[in-house]
Amino acid sequence: MKLSRALLGGFCAAALLSSVAAKADSGLETVVVTAQKRSEDVQAIPITVQAFTAKSIADLGIKASTDLGQFSPNVDIALPAGAGNQPIIAIRGVGLNDYDTNNAGPNGVYLDEVYLSSPASQTFQAFDLDRIEILKGPQGTLYGRNTSGGAINFISAKPTDETTADFHADYGSFDTFQLEGALGGQLADGLDARVAVVHNGSGGYTRNALTGGRENGADNTAGRALLQWKPREDLTVLLNVHAATVANRPAEYRHLGAFDPATGGFCSVAQVYAKNSDCVDFFGYGTPKNFYDGAYERRQHLNVNSWGTSLRADLDLGGVTLTSLSAYERNSKLHPEDSDASPNRELEIDFGVRSSTFTQELRAAHASDDLNWVVGAYYLNEDLRQDQPLYILLDADDFFGGPGTGDGIAEIVQDDSRQVTDSYALYGQGDYALTDKLKLTLGARFTGESKSFRYRQGFQLQDGGMDHFGPMTWFPGPGPDTFFKESISDTAFNWKAVADYRFTPDVMGYVGVSTGFKSGGFNGSFLSQDPAQIVTQLTPIKPEHVTAYEAGVKSTWLDDRLLLDAAGFYNDYSNLQIFVLAPVPNTNLATNILANARKAHMLGADIQIEAKPIDNLTLSAQIGLLNARIDSHEQINVDANGNAVRANGHQLPLSPHVTMSALADYRIPLGGDRLDLQFGASYKSHQFFDVANSPYLTQGDYWLENLRVAYAFDDDKWEVAGYVHNLSGQKYFLDVFDLSFLGFYQGIMGQPRTIGAEADYRF
Repeated sequence: MKLSRALLGGFCAAALLSSVAAKADSGLETVVVTAQKRSEDVQAIPITVQAFTAKSIADLGIKASTDLGQFSPNVDIALPAGAGNQPIIAIRGVGLNDYDTNNAGPNGVYLDEVYLSSPASQTFQAFDLDRIEILKGPQGTLYGRNTSGGAINFISAKPTDETTADFHADYGSFDTFQLEGALGGQLADGLDARVAVVHNGSGGYTRNALTGGRENGADNTAGRALLQWKPREDLTVLLNVHAATVANRPAEYRHLGAFDPATGGFCSVAQVYAKNSDCVDFFGYGTPKNFYDGAYERRQHLNVNSWGTSLRADLDLGGVTLTSLSAYERNSKLHPEDSDASPNRELEIDFGVRSSTFTQELRAAHASDDLNWVVGAYYLNEDLRQDQPLYILLDADDFFGGPGTGDGIAEIVQDDSRQVTDSYALYGQGDYALTDKLKLTLGARFTGESKSFRYRQGFQLQDGGMDHFGPMTWFPGPGPDTFFKESISDTAFNWKAVADYRFTPDVMGYVGVSTGFKSGGFNGSFLSQDPAQIVTQLTPIKPEHVTAYEAGVKSTWLDDRLLLDAAGFYNDYSNLQIFVLAPVPNTNLATNILANARKAHMLGADIQIEAKPIDNLTLSAQIGLLNARIDSHEQINVDANGNAVRANGHQLPLSPHVTMSALADYRIPLGGDRLDLQFGASYKSHQFFDVANSPYLTQGDYWLENLRVAYAFDDDKWEVAGYVHNLSGQKYFLDVFDLSFLGFYQGIMGQPRTIGAEADYRF
C-alpha cells in the first residue's frame, strides 16, 4: 500500500539523517541472546540472528509460534491445516511442505533448549517469554536434530528471587480475547518459582452459511510452572512442567471451484480467483462470493492436548560448566477436517496423531575472553503413531441419482502408521581469539539416526445405500494386524568454520562455511490402494545435505544511534526432500509423493537497519532477498489432467524473492507517563505453495500494516493500548492446496482486519 511504501522510504531517509541528528546521550538498546549456548551481545555473534525481546513480542502482538513469519524476513510459516495445527517452516527457502506429522522439517524448534520433534507440537501459545531467537543457516554443531535450515528458540521468563507479576487482558474484533498472567518469586532460601497461564478465545472471522454462525475461532489454554533450586552457589537445578490444550472448531478453508460448468473443462487461474467466480467443484458447489464465507457441514471439534517436563542441572566447576538437560514431551491431536470446505460430504479426513519424545543432552562448556568452547552428547527417542481415516464421496447417492447409486463408489479408507526414531549425536564447537581483532570458530558434529516404520491401509466401499459399508479390506492383509514394514539408518558428519574480524570496536565482519544434514524418511500417509505401489511408495527417501556459505557484517555507528547488519548466503543442497500430492488419473483419489530433488540452491541476503535519529524515535527495517530453486529433479509429478510436470528450475515453496518488515516507534514523555505510537508494515512478494509451481497454488505480493497506540503510567506498571492489525484489510492466503481431482482448491485464509484494546499490569 502507498502508506507502507512511504513509511519504508522514511526509514531510509531517517537513517541517513541520523548523522546530523545523533547525540551521544541515548543509543539503541543491546539485546543479549544465548544462540551459541552462552549469553552474548547479538552484535558479537558471527551468524544471522533475529531476536525478539519480551517487549517487542507484546508490542507486535505475537501470540503464537506461527506469528513469526510476518515479522521475520526470509522466514515463512504456512499452516496447511489451519491454526492450531502443525506449521510448515521455511528459513531462507529451506523447508519441507509435507503435512504428515511423521516428517519433521529441516528447521529445529526449541522451547527452553528442548527440541520439539513432532510437527504437531510446534504450534503453541507464545506466553510469558523472555525472548525469541531465530537463527538462520545450518546450526548442526550446537543443536539437536534437523537444523540444516535454521533454528527457532523460544526462551521463557525464569524465576528470580524478586517477587514479580505480569497480567495481560486483550479484547478485539470477532469477540477475540486473551487473558494471561504470571507470578514468580522466592519460596524459600535458594528456591524460586514462576507460574504462568494463558487462555485465548475467539468467535471466529469466517461466516458459516449453513448455521449462520462463525468459524475459525479459538479456544485454547496453556500453562507453565518453573521451579529453580540453588542448593549451593555452584549448582542450579531448574524443573519445567507445562501443558496446553486446544478445543475449538478446526480451521475452515476457502473453497475455490476449479471446474467450468459452461465448458466442461477446468477453469483458468483468472476464473478460479475472480471475485465473482462461476467455477464449481465436480458436484456443483461454487466459490463463496465473500472471501471469509463458506458452507461447512462438519461440527466436531479440534482437540490437541500436550504436556511435557524437563529437568536441567548446571554445575559450575570453576572454569567449566557441566549441563544436563532431560526432557519428555507428549502430544495427541484429533483434527476432524472438513477437507472439501463445502456443504457436501465429498472428502473428509480425521487427522489423528499421538507422539511421545524423550531427549537427553549432556554438555560441558568453558567461557573466557580468548577461548570459548562447548562439547556435548545428544539423544532422542520418539514414538509417533498416525491414525487418519478418509471419507470419500459419502454423499454419492445424492450426487449420482438416488439411493444405492453410490454403492461401490463411496469409500472409507483407514490409514495407520507407526514410526519409531532413535537419534544420537556427539558435537563440539569453540572459538579462539587469534589476535585482539581476529577470531576463529570451529565446530563438528557426528549424527546417527535410525527409523522403523510400519504402515497398513484398509478400505470399505458403500454397500446397501448411503452410510452403509461392506467389510474392511486390509493391505497387506489378510487382517488388520499385518503391516508393511521398512527401516533406515543414516549417519553424517557435519562441520563449521567461521572467521570474524573486528575492524573497529563497533564493526565486525565475518565469513563462514557450515554443513547441515536431515535424515531420510518415509511417506507418511494416504498411499495408493495398489499393494505393489505401496511397497514402492514406502521406499525411504534419501537424507538431504547442505553446504552453506555466508559472509556478513555487524556494525553500529554514530554513538550507537545507527545499526547496520547485512549477510549474504549461498546454500548448495543435495537430495533436497520435497513433497507433492499427486492426483491419480481417471480416479477420485490422490496419492502422496515424497521424493528427493537431486540438486537445489538458495542464494540471498538478510539486511537489518535500526536507527534512533532522536531520543524518542526508533526506526527499524529487516529485508530478506532470496532466490531458492530446484536445479535437478528426477521425479515426475502428474497434474489433474494427467500431464507430466518436472520441477527443474522451479522456485521452492514458501520462498518469496523479497520479504520485508519495518517498524516506527515514537515515545512521547508526559511527565512521569509515556505515550507510545507504533506503526509497522510487512511485505511478501509472490510465492508458490508447491514444487510444481502451479499457477493455481500461489499468493501474489501483499502488504500487511499494524498500528498501535499505548499509554504507560504509574512508573510503567500499567499500560493500556489500542491496536489495528491488517490495517488495510488485505485478503491473502497462507497456503493453497490442490484438490482439483475433486474439482476445487483449498485455501488457508490469512486473518482479516482486527481492532482491539489491551491492558497490562506489572509489579
